[in-house]
Amino acid sequence: MSEAGVAGAGAAERGAAQAPAPDAGRLERARWAAGEVLRAARLLAEDAALRRAALLPTALTAAGCAVFAALTVAGDAADGEVTGPGALHVFTVTFVGLASMPPTLLQRQWMRVALEARRALGVPAGEDPFAGQRWPRMVLREWVKALRQAVVVSAGLFPVAMVLAMLPGKLATAAMGAAWAFYWVLVDAFELPLEAIPGPRRGGGAPWYARALQRLGAALWLLRPFRWAGRLLARLTRPWAEEVEFTERHPWETAGFGVAVGAVLAIPAVGFFFRSIAIVAATALNARLEGDGAGEAAARREPFGP
Repeated sequence: MSEAGVAGAGAAERGAAQAPAPDAGRLERARWAAGEVLRAARLLAEDAALRRAALLPTALTAAGCAVFAALTVAGDAADGEVTGPGALHVFTVTFVGLASMPPTLLQRQWMRVALEARRALGVPAGEDPFAGQRWPRMVLREWVKALRQAVVVSAGLFPVAMVLAMLPGKLATAAMGAAWAFYWVLVDAFELPLEAIPGPRRGGGAPWYARALQRLGAALWLLRPFRWAGRLLARLTRPWAEEVEFTERHPWETAGFGVAVGAVLAIPAVGFFFRSIAIVAATALNARLEGDGAGEAAARREPFGP
């Protein structure tokens, strides 16, 4: 075994934590998942091969955001607008936005991080499901997915937002929008780890949010648009059916994972590796909760939400 492999195996052994029992309390499961994010950050710092794999897409993303921020601020200055956001603000918003969307141009580089994460964690080697696909076709596929996800995040719960907008104040609408957007950041974090599992994708059934909307639409004829919205939302989010079903099977682990990932994103410097840490942690959660298979987990499925 190479030195990197030995180091990775040692780091994985030190970072391993047994998954909580099926009958463990909700907070215990959430704390364990949050701890997996911290162990993922430590593994990324200790494993040289994993760190090298993460540095390239992270550096390229940061460089692209820096160029965009510089051009934006320069354009504002040329137009005489000196009160707009500074370069650091534009860079941060752009970096966070890109880090929470499908990888598009850097899909192969981020997939390498997911594959290295499996090695470093000591789970069976993964595979790139699109290894033989030409880069232009792959980028086109990822851009289509990114556009679909943008529509889902911005307008996926439009009927619900319309109802909440009738209530006094805007807090409920803003809170729902923020929670929905962050939920899709977490769904996206599971995408590459699940794609890297050898074999065909498992797919998933109707997602929980589509079922909830359809249930509302069936309750009263005036609410029928909710039913249509549920069907449309299920169709739009079909590429992430497996990831969404994972979050439904493990709601409290996903919640703990989300809290810890949000904390990582808020830490200066460490936040640059937000996507890498999330990929490693999501790989660990899947491997330790399901063993790269959904059969055992499905038997103890606990619905979360409607």
